[in-house]
Amino acid sequence: MNVLRTGRCMLLALALVVVGAFGAPSAEKDGGTVRWCVPEQLQANCSRLTSAAGVGIECVSGLDRTECLRMVRNRQADYVMADPEDLYVAMNMENQDFVVFAEQRTTEEPTAPFRYEGIMLVRAADGFSSLADLRGKKSCHTGFGRNVGYKIPVARLQRAGLLKLPVADGALSTVERELSALSELFSASCLPGTYSPHADIDALLKHRYANLCERCDAPAQCGKQDKYAGYEGAIRCLVENGGDVAFTKTIFVRKYFGLPVTPGGTAQPARNPAARPEDYAYLCEDGTTRPIADGTAPCSWAQRPWPVLLTNGDYSGTRFQRLQAVTSQLDQYYTDSQSTAPEADRAAAVALGIKATNPLVNRTELAAPRDYLQKANYVEVIEREGPYGSAVRLCVTSEPERQKCELLRRVAYSRDIRPAFQCVLKTEEACIAAVRSGQEVDVVVLKKHSAQLKPIVTEVFADHPAKTNGAKNGEGRAYVYVRPDMDEAAQDSIVHAFVALSETFGAGKPNALVFRLFGPFRVEKQADPVSNLMFHDNAAKLTSLNKNSLEDN
Repeated sequence: MNVLRTGRCMLLALALVVVGAFGAPSAEKDGGTVRWCVPEQLQANCSRLTSAAGVGIECVSGLDRTECLRMVRNRQADYVMADPEDLYVAMNMENQDFVVFAEQRTTEEPTAPFRYEGIMLVRAADGFSSLADLRGKKSCHTGFGRNVGYKIPVARLQRAGLLKLPVADGALSTVERELSALSELFSASCLPGTYSPHADIDALLKHRYANLCERCDAPAQCGKQDKYAGYEGAIRCLVENGGDVAFTKTIFVRKYFGLPVTPGGTAQPARNPAARPEDYAYLCEDGTTRPIADGTAPCSWAQRPWPVLLTNGDYSGTRFQRLQAVTSQLDQYYTDSQSTAPEADRAAAVALGIKATNPLVNRTELAAPRDYLQKANYVEVIEREGPYGSAVRLCVTSEPERQKCELLRRVAYSRDIRPAFQCVLKTEEACIAAVRSGQEVDVVVLKKHSAQLKPIVTEVFADHPAKTNGAKNGEGRAYVYVRPDMDEAAQDSIVHAFVALSETFGAGKPNALVFRLFGPFRVEKQADPVSNLMFHDNAAKLTSLNKNSLEDN
C-alpha cells in the first residue's frame, strides 16, 4: 500500500460521513442540490465535473471568491472554499453567520490540527534561557512577508515586547517600521524576498537595512530564490551558514534531520546527514528549549490553519449532514484511487481545489471563522500592528465605489498589504479639496487630469501603456492623486500599497480569483455588476509615476 493510499485511509477514518460507493453516486434522493460558489472563470469546469461525478451539487458563480462569501452569507449559495485570509474577511462582514464544516488537509500530515506550525530553531549548546537572548543574534527567515519566517515572528516578538517598532508618526511606512525593528533586534539576518513590488523602494529598503540581507548567499540581490530562502533554506542558514536562530516550520525540521514526519512514522533519509539532531532545539516563548530528536512535541508559537469549506448558519441537523456527505462524495470521486473518474477529469479538478494530496476531512465540531483563526493565533498574525493600524485614507466618489473600497481594504489587509486602506465617501469636488488640504483624506483615484493634485500611480493596459483600450466614453486613464506637498516617505508608502494591490489582485494574478481589482463589481442588492469602478475593467496593472520610474513593460 503506497503512502498516498495510507494517508487517505487515515483521513477517511477521521471523516464524519463515510461514503461507501465510488463511480457516479446519486445524492438527489436525500434532498435537493447544494450550491457551491466558485469564481466565474471556474464555473463551466465546476458544472461539468460535478455533473460527471453524479453528486447533488450545483455550481453557481460569483465574480470572484470574495463575492462568493457574500453570496453564501446572503443565502444565494451554500458553501465556498476559503483560505485563512478569506476567513478573516468573512468574520468582518456585516450580518455574517459563517461556519467552517470541513478542512483540506494533506496526506503527509492527515491528523495535524493545523496546516503548519511556526517554530524557532536554535543550537542546543547556545544556552538560550529567554526570548531576550535573541537580541543581537543572527537570524534566518524563510522570506519577507511569509508566514512562519516573517509575519509570525513579527507578531509574536512584538507581543513579547522584544521587537519594538518605531513610533507610527508617518515618517516611516508600516513595512519600513517592521524592517527597522528587525534590523535593530538582530545583528545580521537573511530575510530574502521582495520588500516592495516597486523596484526603487525595494532597493532603497534593502540598502537602508542592509544587515537584513547580510547572511544571505547573495546579499546584493537578497531575493526570494536565494540559497537560504524558504523553509529548508532557513534551516540551512542556521546549520550551514553561521546563523543563530531559524524561523521555519516543524515538518521541514523533521525532514532536514531525517526524523519521522508524524509520530510513530517511518523516518526518511536526512537532507543533511552531517547535521546531528541532538545539537538543535526548539526555542519556546517562555524561554525554555525542547529537543527535536526525542519525539517531544515542538513548542509552536502560532500556526497557519487549513484551507476550509465554509457555509452559513442555516445548515444544521440533517441538512448539515447532507452538505458534508455530498462534498465528501465529490472529493473522493476525483481523488480516491478506486474511483472510476478519468485521469483528465482528475487533472481538471485540481483547478477547483480538489487534489489527491489535499483530501477533505469533515469536522465533527463546527467553528465560526473568528474562533477557527484564533485557535491558531492567526488573527494576531494578520493584525500584528493592531486592527488596520495606520491607514491610507482613500476618498471615493460614489456609493458603488465605497462598497468596492470596503471589500478591497479588507481583502488587501488580510493578505498583508500595508499600509491599510480607509474608505471615505465624498463628492468628486469635495475629494479633490480634501486631498489637497490633507485634513481628512490622503488620496483619490480620478479618471481625469487634476491640476490641483499630484499623480503618483496610474493604470496600464496590456496593449499599450498610454491607451485606455476601450474605456467608455473616451475617459482617460485612472490616476492615483495626492497633495503636491506630501512628503516623499508618505508618497512611497502609498505607491507601495497600490502597486502591491496590483501585484496581488491584478489581471492574471492568482489572487484575482480571490478579488478582482480590475473588472466589474456587483453592488449589494443589485443584479447587474457595475463597470469601471475606480479603475478601468480592462486595465492590466498599476504602475508608479514617482521618481519617473515607469514600469510599462
